[in-house]
Amino acid sequence: MTTGHHTDQIPEAADAPATLRGITALCRASNLIRRELERIVLSDAELTWSSYDVLQLAISRRPIDTRTVAEISCLTKGAVSICANGLENRGLIRRGRHAEDQRRILLHPTAEGLRLITDVRPRLITEAQRLLQNPPDGVSHDAVALILHVTRTLESAA
Repeated sequence: MTTGHHTDQIPEAADAPATLRGITALCRASNLIRRELERIVLSDAELTWSSYDVLQLAISRRPIDTRTVAEISCLTKGAVSICANGLENRGLIRRGRHAEDQRRILLHPTAEGLRLITDVRPRLITEAQRLLQNPPDGVSHDAVALILHVTRTLESAA
């Protein structure tokens, strides 16, 4: 590569291996669907996808430490802390220290957090199903089929 001129050739998407094209399509589809879910459902509850995920993990695994939330949600510990700050400020969770390891921060859901998830989750499920039946522009039917396949596989493994 020379200064000011790009001489390296980047292959077109069609030239990329099928595996890479598949991963790219799946990630784009997931991101588009997630963005739609945030816009249509979560914004009414003043949640992002990340804050929803942190809250639902705190509820489903009461209590849960922030390190585990970061691992499961694929968020950085810093992002988990930012989400937890917002959730705590809204009274949806409370923080506490682990009894045996004071360095570990535990997230505990509050009754208000549980009420919010109980309200939001059914709407999120309904909207996700609608989006998978009628994908937004930019989401390929192959990517939707793969998302549905992964979902069925996870459900049968549970």
